[in-house]
Amino acid sequence: MARERVLVIDDSADIRSFLQEMVLGPRGYIVTTATDGQSGFEAALAQKPDLILLDVNMPRMTGLEVLEALREHNFSAPVILMTFYGSENIAVQAFRLGVRDYVRKPFEVEEVLAAIDRALTESRLRQERERLMRELAATNQQLQRRITELGTLYAIGQAVAAVLDLEKLLNRVVEAAVYLTRADDGGLFLVDRESGELYLTAAQGFGKTQAQGMRLRVEDSLIGQVIKSGTPLRSSAETGGIDLKVKTGYLVHSILYVPLRIKNQVIGALGVANRVRKYSFTQEDQFRLLALADYAAIAIENARLYEATQEIVAAEILKQTVVTLSHYINNPLTALAMSAQTLAMAVKEGRVQDEAGVIARAVLFTEMKVEEISAVLAILQDLASPKSTTYLGTIKMIDIEQQVKKRLEQIRKKYGA
Repeated sequence: MARERVLVIDDSADIRSFLQEMVLGPRGYIVTTATDGQSGFEAALAQKPDLILLDVNMPRMTGLEVLEALREHNFSAPVILMTFYGSENIAVQAFRLGVRDYVRKPFEVEEVLAAIDRALTESRLRQERERLMRELAATNQQLQRRITELGTLYAIGQAVAAVLDLEKLLNRVVEAAVYLTRADDGGLFLVDRESGELYLTAAQGFGKTQAQGMRLRVEDSLIGQVIKSGTPLRSSAETGGIDLKVKTGYLVHSILYVPLRIKNQVIGALGVANRVRKYSFTQEDQFRLLALADYAAIAIENARLYEATQEIVAAEILKQTVVTLSHYINNPLTALAMSAQTLAMAVKEGRVQDEAGVIARAVLFTEMKVEEISAVLAILQDLASPKSTTYLGTIKMIDIEQQVKKRLEQIRKKYGA
């Protein structure tokens, strides 16, 4: 259906009725009529129709006079002149005044429709061109906006990925989430590897002080739905999807949570909320937050690996320190033990007198203390050994005090002390 506006100017009621009710109206055209040239001219200026069907002979203003008046007012819509046989000279004048086509009375329906179609072709093409230009401009604007968004996301991703301090990284991720979605509040929850609970690691805006140490059960929270399903959650009070009251005790208008995923495993969730503004998050906001979550997950994994590497380095330094100190302590201990043994040999061979046994007791005491010190050094070396230390995650220390007591008791029992 056309839905284009056509003005019929003719003093014949039968022709006006025929064109409106039998020809144009059933084919979707919006038809208005005028009964003479003057009223038709005024209607054309007021209604600005897409096409005029104009009779030649009319009271008050002829068809040619209407054309001249429209021309003076820069009227651009196409005009089809309705003439009669033997009036070709009038048609020539009409073409000079801008008429696009003419039909002779009495006319056939198909003839009128063909003339209308020809006359409107140019305007239809112009309107289609204008529509396509508007769509192209809108598409270009949307594309430019998306390019800008991607550029911003890339810059934020680079900034996030450059941080190796885990606490600083998590705070920066939340700040970026609030900025990208224009949210009031933001928070990042991670899954506790031991308990399986969610704990808040960074927050901005909402109850940051109150939320310190917040822990949630996966089964009892909206965030837990994101963890279990691995899919985003976006809802608002407007849609009737939520009546949100966060554990810190405040109501929010809308929320958006997305999963943090590493190697197909969900390690947490990044979320934003609007508590003050009556703004519902959009699909575009979800896209931005998902992209940020991908950057964040990689950065969190890198930061954890960095921290684990630092633990390995620290353990290796400890090991090397113990080994080095043990070397420099064992050498003099060995010399001291050999001196005691030499003195004991001299007493035994009679080269040194020890009637009261003082020297023998001193030698025995020295040997015992040398062996005790050696035992403590051996325990320290065991402490730095990979066999008794876990380097990924927390370092599992051996029970030093128990080990030392056990070895010292064995040595003292050996020497009868």
